[in-house]
Amino acid sequence: MKRRGWILLGAVLLALGGAAWLLRPRPPEAFPLAELVPADAVFYAGFRDVREIEAIRTPWSDEVRKRLDPARPHLAGPIAIYLDRSLQWVALARLTRTSALIAGAEIENGAAVAAETPEALARHKAREGSLDRLPEFVTLGSRIFVNLEPLKLRGRLRDFSAIGLELRSTDPFVFRGRALYRGGLFRTYLEKYVHAPRHGGPEGSAPLQASFTEHFPRVWEEILHELLNPLDCEKAEREAMALSRDVLDGKSFREFLGRLGPGCGAAVVPTPSGRPALVAWIDLADKTTRDQAQAALHRSIQDAIRVRRERGLAPVFDVAADGTVSRVKIVSAAALRQGESFSPAYTFEKDRFVFSTYAPALSAPAVAAGEIHGAVRVEIGPLLDALRSLAPHAADDEFRKEAELRATAPYLRTFTADMMTALKKQFPHPADLAAYLDGQKAQFEKAALEEISKGAAWQAELARTKASIDLWAERLGWLGRASWSGRFTSDGLDFELRAGPNR
Repeated sequence: MKRRGWILLGAVLLALGGAAWLLRPRPPEAFPLAELVPADAVFYAGFRDVREIEAIRTPWSDEVRKRLDPARPHLAGPIAIYLDRSLQWVALARLTRTSALIAGAEIENGAAVAAETPEALARHKAREGSLDRLPEFVTLGSRIFVNLEPLKLRGRLRDFSAIGLELRSTDPFVFRGRALYRGGLFRTYLEKYVHAPRHGGPEGSAPLQASFTEHFPRVWEEILHELLNPLDCEKAEREAMALSRDVLDGKSFREFLGRLGPGCGAAVVPTPSGRPALVAWIDLADKTTRDQAQAALHRSIQDAIRVRRERGLAPVFDVAADGTVSRVKIVSAAALRQGESFSPAYTFEKDRFVFSTYAPALSAPAVAAGEIHGAVRVEIGPLLDALRSLAPHAADDEFRKEAELRATAPYLRTFTADMMTALKKQFPHPADLAAYLDGQKAQFEKAALEEISKGAAWQAELARTKASIDLWAERLGWLGRASWSGRFTSDGLDFELRAGPNR
């Protein structure tokens, strides 16, 4: 073979080799493109292949497919999306080697980058660290990751540092995941929650039902140190000492709280009035705990009323016994506007304390046996209907200050100096007079709200509130129900999230 032939053959072989190198498949990625995601990302979802996204059947699937179709010849498979520390999205798509060579700007390590804003793209380029090196991400080993630390959440969600999820099914949607305890709270959960008795979810067909495992001494500490100011905290501690001395046979109030639960729950239930009612309950260990809880609650209410009475103030609420049920009376324009649909009451059943905002619904659902520590079940349609029924109350809230101002003029015209002199004779004790006057103010405010509700501004606010609910109904209309169940373990909170579409 002549020299030219050898050169041509060599060139052909080199071209074929180069083409084979360019066209060779990329190795599978356990956590797609995680090395390009910053360590402080709030959310990350990685897909090994674009077909995984297309398999997720949602109302937006067709739109996602249309957007991906033009780019499909250039995609190697792995795709990821994350939310940065400013909660703006950044999308990453691994390109084929050929496409990566001939592509223009915004290509990084063989991946195309797109962002919600130029600022998000700039933050991506200036990132420090990578998600695949973050200890929480490595520990969870999940392709859907939520970093809770940057969110600065409040409540019990701040007990957890990160959440990892895996999609197990798309019809219905089933996610299984784990939430990691924050380092300083690991021992608390191991001692107080992991070994707590397990149960199932509440039974029934209410729009919203939930059952939880709780350590009530911790709830008390949170109330003292997070909700109360130092002066009120000191008063609460004195009340706890008084209850310990007079009701709990000298035993610690915190020890008594440790005997409450650990099961508790809440439900939103329908009522004949059309407005939903809230029902909440706490399990009680035995008859002794029930009797002590009943005595402690009644004593605390009496002490609160007595303290305000000594200061010449009306009680915030009053309680009247009706057989085994204690009815709670709250004097306010909001309560008067709701009428019989708002009639709070509580009772002590055999092994439970039960409270309801609607006295006829004073019955907690049974909790099934099971192997979980918490459960939530939502019926999407009925819950949205319940929210719609509360729209007038939400509209009232926007005009409450205006109602107070409108109520001032008739109140002052009615309660003149002569009238006040007569009322002081009728109600010698200042607290009784204050209670009567508060009731009258509430009536005037109720009348003002009724008048305001006939106006265009109130009707517009009502329409706006209903429109926002309808927007959520449109977004969630394809879902019929959703449920969550979880169990505390030594490794974190293991849970399952289900969402079933309407059939």
